[in-house]
Amino acid sequence: MEEKNLYSSYYTKSEFITDYMIKQLDFDEAHSILEPSAGDGVFIDALLAKHPQVDITAYDLNPQAIQILEDKYKDFSNVKTVEGDTLLDSELDIKVMMNGDYDRIIGNPPYGAWQDYEKRANLKNLYPGFYVKETYALFLLRCISLLKENGKLSFIIPDTFMNLHMHNKLREYILLNTKILEILMIPSKFFPGVNFGYSNLTIITVEKSSKNKALSNTIRIINGLKKVANIEDITNSTNLEKYNVIDIPQKEVFESIDMAFLIKAGSEIRGLINGSTLTLGDLADCVTGLYTGNNKAYFKALNTKVRNPTKCEIVDENLVEYDYLRHNNLLDGIEGDKHFIPVTKGNAEMYQRKNEWFIDWGKEAINHYRTDKKARLQNAKYYFKKGIAVPMVKSSKIKANLINNQVFDQSVVGIFPKEEKYIYFLLALLNSEIVNTIIQTINHTANNSANYLKKIPVVLPNNENDIERVNSLVEDMFRHIERTNTIDLEIQKELDNFFNALYHSEKLPTQVLI
Repeated sequence: MEEKNLYSSYYTKSEFITDYMIKQLDFDEAHSILEPSAGDGVFIDALLAKHPQVDITAYDLNPQAIQILEDKYKDFSNVKTVEGDTLLDSELDIKVMMNGDYDRIIGNPPYGAWQDYEKRANLKNLYPGFYVKETYALFLLRCISLLKENGKLSFIIPDTFMNLHMHNKLREYILLNTKILEILMIPSKFFPGVNFGYSNLTIITVEKSSKNKALSNTIRIINGLKKVANIEDITNSTNLEKYNVIDIPQKEVFESIDMAFLIKAGSEIRGLINGSTLTLGDLADCVTGLYTGNNKAYFKALNTKVRNPTKCEIVDENLVEYDYLRHNNLLDGIEGDKHFIPVTKGNAEMYQRKNEWFIDWGKEAINHYRTDKKARLQNAKYYFKKGIAVPMVKSSKIKANLINNQVFDQSVVGIFPKEEKYIYFLLALLNSEIVNTIIQTINHTANNSANYLKKIPVVLPNNENDIERVNSLVEDMFRHIERTNTIDLEIQKELDNFFNALYHSEKLPTQVLI
């Protein structure tokens, strides 16, 4: 295993970044400082440059890094280096039990460092309920617990802590135990020559505090930086009008759904998301489809024009059974040569998709899907039903389309209304501008997972005639697509206007119509 994958340490080389973090730390020579993942000592250099006598403790798991640090700071009696695991070190455990020992903590903790199964099990035991596969989250948790009351921490970490489901408990801990002073959002390209696997990073600065003080705090979030030199403006509090500066009450974040940072839209959209009593998950089941375990063997494409990254074979039309619904016990497979059937898979256009993919639905294939360790015939009760598909891979514009009594695979989320009368209404809603804004706000990740889609607030009109109006427009859209192979922009504009008016109405009706 590569050493970088083992330690996942990315050493900070930008003076703009270190200068900003040093200023955020607001320290003096009387403070004790911890660097929990010291690397090659970039932060230590910056700390010593400001206050040469300040006490610094530097941890690193990498013995080579520690050797470099020991040689580098051999003339500094105030710099203590420790080869050890910040997450597991017994001396640090004692400091946690004493309610913290450090006045300031600064670092760029490892992201996604590989852990053997024994260590992962140990971390799960030590940090129950937290997502132990993502090491930066544990470093943040651990280091906040190592701060004295009113102590400050400044970390470079991915932005995934702000919204991902697996970090719910981490967000709760931060929101209740610290005042989040500032979050500076920066593209990972600001780190020269390093591919983090994250599109955006943040520099988060917090101050350890009581719950009451934490929930009385206002968080400043800054984004819109175009180049690394822009950080100098933030450091010096100059030209801030050039950037997107959001001040949001910490209590508002704590009370939002999943305690998520819903910052990609204004307060009105946040109010819709947090205030609605009805969500897509209340009206519909949102589920993921089957895994074949070997797409190249079990999927076939219509022709060479179909986007086909796994290079599946082109289907033989003589093997396709289009009238598959005539067969009994479909979940057991189809006998005979014609055992490939259309499948809802991958990205497609709004409202209606073409039959571009086919799946082997023969009895042997079904047995494989049921028994192979890599395959999953999951949520089969939704197969061959009418529903809505949303591609799993997120794009700038959500494109929902009809599942017309087909099987669907894991590349889409299947949405199946509990009442069939809502299927066209929800299809139009999911293709609307307002819901596109909402989903981009709820979900910062690259995937439209079912858990995020379930959270979409749904506003239903008080008048049944409005639902019929939407249904009629969707039917008109289908007819236009059949004739022209494109969506009708005028119909889409009318639907967008309808949903914008509905969602921005003064009184938000949020009850299911019976």
